[in-house]
Amino acid sequence: MAQGDHARVEGVFEEDARALGELPGAGTLLERMRSENFPVAAGLLPRRVRRHLGALYGFFRLVDYAGDEAPGDRGTLLDLLDAELGRCYQGTARTPVLRMLGPTVRECGIPRELMAKMIEANRQDQRVRRYETFDDLRDYCALSANPVGEAVLHVFGRPEPALISLSDKICTALQVLEHCQDIREDLEQGRVYLPAEDLKRFGCGDDDLRRAVAPTKLRGLIRFEVGRARRMLRAGSPLVHLLSGLGSVAVAGYVAGGFATAAAFEAAGYDPLAVDVRPTRLRTAGEWARTWLVGGGR
Repeated sequence: MAQGDHARVEGVFEEDARALGELPGAGTLLERMRSENFPVAAGLLPRRVRRHLGALYGFFRLVDYAGDEAPGDRGTLLDLLDAELGRCYQGTARTPVLRMLGPTVRECGIPRELMAKMIEANRQDQRVRRYETFDDLRDYCALSANPVGEAVLHVFGRPEPALISLSDKICTALQVLEHCQDIREDLEQGRVYLPAEDLKRFGCGDDDLRRAVAPTKLRGLIRFEVGRARRMLRAGSPLVHLLSGLGSVAVAGYVAGGFATAAAFEAAGYDPLAVDVRPTRLRTAGEWARTWLVGGGR
């Protein structure tokens, strides 16, 4: 290779390293766990499991940051993260979050293609701003949400097709609830995750999503979507008792977070524009106990 070519290659490497170095660190990302609808790595779980769940959360949040918040060319940054994910599986990752992820994917046997789905979901966010039908949105959730639950099943050694199917229902429900919480923030990004067919059915337009207080028709739409999420949570909740021990405890936490969020919507009159709809810790803890001890399929 000529000297000029070497210089250009080194320049590219330096530029890539600079972009990766500007990503938030593991500590910043893990702090966000406190604001989630569900307990990501609950204190009841042993340190080894909390470490694996924290590593997964850090990676998924890092990819979301690259696709939603990072300045500059987000598509290029996602490509860099894809390459960094490959290095993670080779044990040569450069960034702290991917270095933290390495032991988890190796010890738990998590396939690279599963983790890469989150990157593909964020690539899709760069080019797809709206979804016509709920089936379209569910296909998106298969990339943006369902891999999280499947990765968790790997942590507990149970990535079985029947269990993955139940997990997918839970994860899609949690994603739908999050979209309902964040409609204003999503619109500021130029995205609308409420299906167009549902917006039309309830007579809602973009102006309704910008208001300080949700009009009655939008509250009706949100109630419809939250009800849909509740039904998916019920359909997926048998997973809690098909697992055992620590896996059952952890998944009960995810399901309980969903039910507690749905209850928070009800308490807020299904108005996520006027109210920051978040479940209280007490409500989530109560739902967790009920889900784990009694079962969530009510």
